[in-house]
Amino acid sequence: MRSRPFKAFAILLGITALVIGCAKDEGPLFIPKPVTDDPGVPVDTAYFAAEVLPIFTAHCWTCHPPMADMDLSASEAYNNLVGVTSTNHAPGIRVVPGDPEASVLWHKVTFTEVYGLGMPPDGTFLSAEELGIILDWIEQGALEN
Repeated sequence: MRSRPFKAFAILLGITALVIGCAKDEGPLFIPKPVTDDPGVPVDTAYFAAEVLPIFTAHCWTCHPPMADMDLSASEAYNNLVGVTSTNHAPGIRVVPGDPEASVLWHKVTFTEVYGLGMPPDGTFLSAEELGIILDWIEQGALEN
């Protein structure tokens, strides 16, 4: 007599485990990293048009003009970077909003050699301030602002 309730409990437990184990996995959610640990400190927002684009104009546009595969002119730069698969480094994405380490651009401008030749290739480097602006912009979601 005692085995019947135990069998029913075991079956119910097995079905529950099966249902939980087969639940649909929606994958990871994008949750931006906090820009600061102190919520009382205002966030210094990085603006694409006012801060990031001038860096591309000064250092990148010569090699990436309008007729190139990756047009970094003022009207096209954003659309050629954010969420776009890299032509030379597929399946890498040029800029992954919120994730500099997954962004080809970040590796190129920091000369990590993950994606080959660093940028700009003429022996100059972006300043720490310029790199900080690009990093902030990507971490803050690579907004078109």
